[in-house]
Amino acid sequence: MLNLVAFDAEYDREMLESSYNAIHHKDSLEFMIGDSEREIILQKVTATLTIPANASLSFQNLFRLTLSNGQFYIAQCLLNYGFSASSRSASFTEHKYYFQTVGIADIKIDLGNTLFRRETKTDKIIGRFFGNDIDFEGTKEFNEKYYLVSDMKEAVVNCCDKNFLNTIAKYDDIVLTTKGKEMFITFDTDFEEKQSRIVEDIFGKCKFLLA
Repeated sequence: MLNLVAFDAEYDREMLESSYNAIHHKDSLEFMIGDSEREIILQKVTATLTIPANASLSFQNLFRLTLSNGQFYIAQCLLNYGFSASSRSASFTEHKYYFQTVGIADIKIDLGNTLFRRETKTDKIIGRFFGNDIDFEGTKEFNEKYYLVSDMKEAVVNCCDKNFLNTIAKYDDIVLTTKGKEMFITFDTDFEEKQSRIVEDIFGKCKFLLA
């Protein structure tokens, strides 16, 4: 059952429901309700991703998708900053919170600490001198659009095929990180309904997911 109980009831409900509806393979989707599994996945997220010190993170909804190439999770996360004095008046308080889409997957290969993100002008300048950015043959759009660094370069080069990289290159503002045999997808933009479908598309093209 989709959890639509939120703070700004009408707007949040529509946004969360649209994000769920954007997922294509609903016949392969499970709602993760059990506390123990949710807690294990939440610990993976909080141990790897940067959570603001004054915010608490929880799962609004957690979905597990099992496709032919393996399984992964899509989380509708709630970052809750609590109540603070309103900038309009010290006698009023306002509730600050955000939703965020996070994709989580266990992978077959240890990719160490690896980062994919949009390439900046600074990255291009630094790359001319230090050559840290990893590029691939036959993936011009990816090479031009995304900055990729890893302390396991050989493993990354061997496992990331053109289909996977070109799928990432279709989208903007993807942040993909790995920690050992765990992979995470987040976004540099605010919560949008299409993000759940983007996570599904990228992980669906990944040939090294665990079954």
